[in-house]
Amino acid sequence: MKIADKIREAGFLRRENRFACLVELKGSKERVYLPNSGRLNSLLFPGQTVFLAERSSSSRRTRYDLVMTLLNGKLVSVDAHVPGELVYQALCQRGLPQFGEYSSVQREVAFGGSRLDFLLSNHLPQCFLEVKSVTLVQEGRALFPDAPTLRGRRHLKSLTWAKKEGYEAAIVFVIQREDAASFSPNDAVDAEFGQILRAAQLQRVATYAYRCKVSPREIELAEQVPICL
Repeated sequence: MKIADKIREAGFLRRENRFACLVELKGSKERVYLPNSGRLNSLLFPGQTVFLAERSSSSRRTRYDLVMTLLNGKLVSVDAHVPGELVYQALCQRGLPQFGEYSSVQREVAFGGSRLDFLLSNHLPQCFLEVKSVTLVQEGRALFPDAPTLRGRRHLKSLTWAKKEGYEAAIVFVIQREDAASFSPNDAVDAEFGQILRAAQLQRVATYAYRCKVSPREIELAEQVPICL
């Protein structure tokens, strides 16, 4: 998946709010949009090298999106919209064997008080599928979330309800970096999310995690990694 035609390197200065950051670009300060509401404390700090995608239009207040950061010599994608697009492309191309028998893909489908990312259909029982963006890795283990997530808990509960109602249900954690060997819920940050995820798996909500291959202009799903609950 192409990230952008034009990528600019900049220096991170500070985060102004959830979705706005200040960077130094060619000696000038530039306010940019951050497409991620997570904390990202381990990825965004003063002096950090970041990468910007030019997305200027008349309807925007900022010219650039902050889409990647360079951490210990490796690129990390921080755009929270990317995982959903990666999974959508893979579903359409039958690139995820777990879901290869589904021929219809609907996006943003309401169920159980949530709006879930996908509803997969054909002659089999329909399958609700939720995708989560993961950017935090510690000692080779990807962790989600990096901040307490009421929305994430609600999505898991909706998936569990869907399973009880006769649907198939699954969640895919997309790790937007290459240095993860496994995935676990981040109990230190949101223990309740971890509890709900474990309960969902006991109810046979399928759980998968994939790391990504990231280059300056492209990102793609790579290997599946084991989940340690």
